[in-house]
Amino acid sequence: MNEQSFVDRRETDWKRLSALCDKADSSLKRLPAEELREFIRLYRRTSTDLALARTKSTNIPLISFLNDLAGRSYGILYRSPKTPFLKTLYGAIATSAQTVRRNRWFVLTSALIFFGSAVFMFGLVGQVPEVRDKVVTHQMEGVFDQWKSGTFQEESGSQSSMMTGFYASNNPKTAIITGAVGAGSFGLISIYFLFNNGAILGVLAHEMFGVGKLGFLLSSIAPHGVPELSGIVVAGSSGLLLGFALINPGRRRRSDALKAVGKDAIVLLGTSVCLMFIAAPIEAFFSFQPGVPQWFKACVALVTACGWGAFWYGFGRTPATAIHPLATESI
Repeated sequence: MNEQSFVDRRETDWKRLSALCDKADSSLKRLPAEELREFIRLYRRTSTDLALARTKSTNIPLISFLNDLAGRSYGILYRSPKTPFLKTLYGAIATSAQTVRRNRWFVLTSALIFFGSAVFMFGLVGQVPEVRDKVVTHQMEGVFDQWKSGTFQEESGSQSSMMTGFYASNNPKTAIITGAVGAGSFGLISIYFLFNNGAILGVLAHEMFGVGKLGFLLSSIAPHGVPELSGIVVAGSSGLLLGFALINPGRRRRSDALKAVGKDAIVLLGTSVCLMFIAAPIEAFFSFQPGVPQWFKACVALVTACGWGAFWYGFGRTPATAIHPLATESI
């Protein structure tokens, strides 16, 4: 093959294809119909030129140039179109709901540990008062005393904004830790965090009951508690899922079992963090505001609880049944 003649004959098309690649680099839609047809024709001819150069030539720079040009053209021509933001957001939310439903037994187990420990401690601390000191730290005493007073301090908008930032940074961190430690502890530390947080709530509820303000407690934490406590439960389910994969890997190696559930665990953790973010402004601007009647807080909590229940049950539901990643593979 006469390389110089080959290059002289084809170089104009290569330059034209390179110019079209520059134009279509951000989106193929930037090419009018005629230029798109020209782009496809030049890409096919350049691919043929590359095959010819590889078989007939030893000119490495020429082969590399044609390979890069053909590869760039292929990437532009066959890349997936950009998904609109709203469609991407819808897909992410649907994936979240589907993942929670797919792992519902882990979610229910997590909820049972959390709320079960609260109920258990509510009854136990009445029979064995010494247990309180094992659960309530010295740093919590001020918070408990504030709750038992049955009042909230009026906060300005700037103070509420500052508290929103605090809740939005502290609570998601707690959720991430609760879920992530499951992989390194066979789920035991996740269980401990769920039980401990539930136990604190149970002790607080018992003391509020003792001063006749249990209704005040429940109506105050309910509005933000719907997403926040859901976030804790979902985060715990992530840790339980990872722990169960280690305890019962089936015919897989434990590392492979972790990989199999890893995507679901990450989605559950991400979902819990989003729930914490949703709860933060509700907690700062609504739940703890003394100007909002307690009955109204309870009504809002009831409505939002029904809404979240409908969301988890039905959003993103498809006729096809997804296979859980821990399901045994058929041979």
